[in-house]
Amino acid sequence: MKKTSLIFLFIVSSLYPLISNAVEQASEEENETIEVTADGVGTIKGDAADARRSAIDDGLRIAVEQAKGVFVKAETAVESYAAVKDEIATKCKGYVKTYKILNENKDDKASLYRVRLQAAVLLSDPKESAPVVFDEQKFEDKIPDVIKEAIAISKKTNAVAEMIGTKRTAELNPEMLKKLRQRYLIMIQMLNSIEPPRGRVEKHRMLKKAIALKARATRLYGEYVFGKGRSESLKSANTLNKEANAILRDLKERAPQKTSGLKQRPPHRPQMR
Repeated sequence: MKKTSLIFLFIVSSLYPLISNAVEQASEEENETIEVTADGVGTIKGDAADARRSAIDDGLRIAVEQAKGVFVKAETAVESYAAVKDEIATKCKGYVKTYKILNENKDDKASLYRVRLQAAVLLSDPKESAPVVFDEQKFEDKIPDVIKEAIAISKKTNAVAEMIGTKRTAELNPEMLKKLRQRYLIMIQMLNSIEPPRGRVEKHRMLKKAIALKARATRLYGEYVFGKGRSESLKSANTLNKEANAILRDLKERAPQKTSGLKQRPPHRPQMR
């Protein structure tokens, strides 16, 4: 018995780095950002260094606004989901996680310093932005539409997996996969900005996990097709995608069905004589 336990512990300990690495990689998606390119301008009043700092600040401010624009305008299949997204956007301020200067120049003639930068913007800052609080009724009204949107974009990742499996990768392009993954990241940021009611925390967590897994799988499919093309990437992507599909199926089955706007008549009951 003791020998069996030792063998079990050895197996678990040997697999632990792989398991923890997969969990960390999936959770990384929750902190990922929307990348945008922006131009900033600063007026040269004497010191070019001050003008450069002003230009960078201007570029970062514009980058945050552009990221919020991407958030609001992202393609969506469910109208009421878009309404939830817009509500989140009105409250999230957004902050720049990292940035890099792509180009800069000093225009002496116009007394301006110009920079072009690429910024990684996180819209849902848990330290500064107050979450949008969902009570029980609002959660039951809105979250089914979020789940419907998640399933809609999930089908696109499933289609990518099928194309790879049937050797039809020529039908794929990097821009399509980039936009698909961006939709997942936008959904993650939106879900991070929602505070669910106490009794719905687990359901909310499951939805976030499913979307994070889908985002990770989509990235790995892209790496496999357009990157290094390693079989490990494809295997991991398929595993993550299947796990996400199982979670979304479970959430769909548990989601309350919305009735139409027409009031249903009560069933006719014959009068007793």
